[in-house]
Amino acid sequence: MRYILPVTKLRRELRAIVDRLVAASAASRQISLDALGQAIGLQAVSYAEIDQMISAIEARDRRVEATTEGRGEEYLKLVIGAVRSLSGELGRRPSLTEIALRTRLSLDQVRHALLLARIMQR
Repeated sequence: MRYILPVTKLRRELRAIVDRLVAASAASRQISLDALGQAIGLQAVSYAEIDQMISAIEARDRRVEATTEGRGEEYLKLVIGAVRSLSGELGRRPSLTEIALRTRLSLDQVRHALLLARIMQR
């Protein structure tokens, strides 16, 4: 069973990102993973915080969607393999930067892959 922190525990800057994305999606009621990744930018964000952000977005009646034209599934396979091997080597969950270095993907591509994994688990 996964433990997800309450949405109210989101850091102020992450709540602000969620608020901006929700406001910008009033007409479509959809937020793409790309938009979420771009909004996060280079901020240090944990897996749990990404999960909280998605939950907060969904709690506000928005749907988070993966774009179909991207290479998300390909990146997801690379990222999952890197996480598994790095976890064994490091004895802990690897950082986004460590995953990016191992896969030779950008931080945005790694975030996108992890967000895609989160969406696929729902």
